[in-house]
Amino acid sequence: MGHRLEKFYGRGDVVIIANPSFWPFAIHYRRLAPVVAYHVFDNYAAYPFIRLDQEVFVAKHVDLVFAVSRGIVDALQRRCGFQLPSVHVIPNGFPGSWLPPSIPSERQRLPDRLSEDFRPLIGVIGVISSRVDLLPILAAHDALPALRWLFIGPVYREVPGLAELQSSPRCRFLGALPYETLQPYFATLDAALLPLTDDDINPCSSPVRFFSQLPTGQPILYTGTCAQIAETPSLAYHCADGQALTATLKNLAATGFDDGRAEERHRFAMGCTWDQRAAAIAQALEAVLEARSRTPAAR
Repeated sequence: MGHRLEKFYGRGDVVIIANPSFWPFAIHYRRLAPVVAYHVFDNYAAYPFIRLDQEVFVAKHVDLVFAVSRGIVDALQRRCGFQLPSVHVIPNGFPGSWLPPSIPSERQRLPDRLSEDFRPLIGVIGVISSRVDLLPILAAHDALPALRWLFIGPVYREVPGLAELQSSPRCRFLGALPYETLQPYFATLDAALLPLTDDDINPCSSPVRFFSQLPTGQPILYTGTCAQIAETPSLAYHCADGQALTATLKNLAATGFDDGRAEERHRFAMGCTWDQRAAAIAQALEAVLEARSRTPAAR
């Protein structure tokens, strides 16, 4: 297999394995690239079609592990039972083109698909699946009739509360849209909500929808458990249930959804672009390559 890989791809400085099913590369690319890394995006224990023994094999044979969250590293470490190689936690991010040089002085106009009087607008942007909890949203929807709700993303599962929200004239469901077209929707919201559950991969996830909302500074609320968001409590409001979500939204509405934290979110976002994430990975790889060049006999 190594000869075929060399024939088709040639030799390289680095190979990055991005899925446990690519485990043969951890062995067969060893003689074709001086550095082999594993970039892990999820806690694969939640995926029945992923063989965890293959992931353990990958982790055992690579030089570096890049993970999008500390929780994913901890889960992988528990499965492995041996000390992981050099670990770098590099969270998810967003396109740099979405980052304005400063906070916009006024909220961006709603896209043509929504009338401008469809406000105040609370946005839920992302997949609707078993990993989201819509019941707190339903409670806030019923308790706060002045609010309007926008849902963007495919529906992968009919979760409790979905049918009631879909039937409401105060909700709009736009379905799946290409990720690269979402920035105007993120930018126009009065507040964004991540309706996470307490289980599955959420506790150790790195939600792209969180980072995508940061650049223009609007309030962000989330339910359920996400350790990475909890690390920056000034950027997002944690709402344990529908009552807490209702109270937080009511308080934000009273301020015109200006909570005084927009600049802080924007400053944080300045360090979260995909280009900066890629640069951090490149820097770690270059450091290992440089060390290998000084000790050519080392693995």
